[in-house]
Amino acid sequence: MQRCALLISALFLAWPAQADPGAPAARTATIEAIIEMLDTSYIDAGKARQLAPVLRQADLGTGTSGEAFARTVTQIMQDLTKDPHLRLMYSPEPVPEQRGAKPSAADVAQRQARLRKENFGIERVERLPGNIGYLKTGFFAPAGESAPFIGAAMTLLSNTDALIIDLRDNDGGSTDGVPLLASYLFDERVHIADLYRREGNVTEQQWTSLAVPGTRFGAEKDVYLLTSKSTFSAAEGLAFALQNRKRVTIVGETTRGGAHPARIKSIDAHFRLMVPTSTARDPVTLKDWEGVGVAPDIPVPAAQALTRAQLLILEKSLAGTQDAAARAALQTRIDALAAQTP
Repeated sequence: MQRCALLISALFLAWPAQADPGAPAARTATIEAIIEMLDTSYIDAGKARQLAPVLRQADLGTGTSGEAFARTVTQIMQDLTKDPHLRLMYSPEPVPEQRGAKPSAADVAQRQARLRKENFGIERVERLPGNIGYLKTGFFAPAGESAPFIGAAMTLLSNTDALIIDLRDNDGGSTDGVPLLASYLFDERVHIADLYRREGNVTEQQWTSLAVPGTRFGAEKDVYLLTSKSTFSAAEGLAFALQNRKRVTIVGETTRGGAHPARIKSIDAHFRLMVPTSTARDPVTLKDWEGVGVAPDIPVPAAQALTRAQLLILEKSLAGTQDAAARAALQTRIDALAAQTP
């Protein structure tokens, strides 16, 4: 979510010249614009009301740089709300405004080139010893663009006996990447989340899909998710949804705790507000993970999570294997991994 918002925010049209963003009047106008946006859009209306007097009364140092001003405002907002998605962003160069127009073909091509260069968030696809599938993602690209590549990765992993999905360095991205990847882990449609948006009082249901590119991993084989303190936003959404559906075992650390998808709103030529307008909730409990994160089923330091997940898979395989040669190979791998564990 965070990364996706930053990618999208680069697509704008022309913007007229502005007054000095460091002038007292300009800073006051910026604060008032932030307060108005929070009042109409921020997912937590109560905290939006609490922020208004705090921002108006804060000593924001009109002589400081725009970057320092944005950092101070962000810190004030996050201290009160504990919401890591909420932030003020500053650009020293005037940033054109997007006034409802569609991005140009050149803008779209540039964005797609960035996504391709980052391989749509897919960092590693590997078959580990013991026929264990391993998928590492750094972020979730929009489903419409990433689906063929997620499908290719999952097809390569479909014949493995168990799967490890590594989210330890995944900082979020597009919310529709969550049901896309989750769809490969079920054999039927499953309601995994509700996205509630305060603007318009709208709830969007997220379901897994029966039609996916490539080959489905299926609902029967074991899946382990690796998490860390850096796992954030949409990556937490995947962990939260699959844990609640009892489809995965999470190994690692409690995640960062950001359940509020955000939108970028332009204030003027230099300042933009990333304001969380939605929350992702479990459709049964109506709970989210904002501020608390997703707790692992098996807590271990993030650096040890991959080794621990492999050991769990291999020890289960060993218990169910009768062939002497296969057992010896599994035991050798288990011993090698155990030797890496502190």
